[in-house]
Amino acid sequence: GKLRLDRESRRVFIGDEEIDPPLSLPQYRLLELLYVNTGRVCTRDNVIEAVWPDVDGAGVSEQAIDALVRRLRDRLVEYDPEMQYIVTVRGHGFRLENPKP
Repeated sequence: GKLRLDRESRRVFIGDEEIDPPLSLPQYRLLELLYVNTGRVCTRDNVIEAVWPDVDGAGVSEQAIDALVRRLRDRLVEYDPEMQYIVTVRGHGFRLENPKP
């Protein structure tokens, strides 16, 4: 797809452009979870496990997840204003849409 992750170097590209400055660790972990599961819904529990692995899930608020998703969307839209990569699936979670360039 147009969005690419280099998981070894933890770099993110949209088209040929690298996202710079790099994503924060929570943003990167969220994007990696969605990227690995492109097209499939990731639940809020999946997000908590991937982004905050050392925290009891009950300690992570809906608002914290929503704020993280919003910040990541804001970073991606800087590089591709035409595309909404992260789709909210009401009542279920989030899904990454990654069309071919």
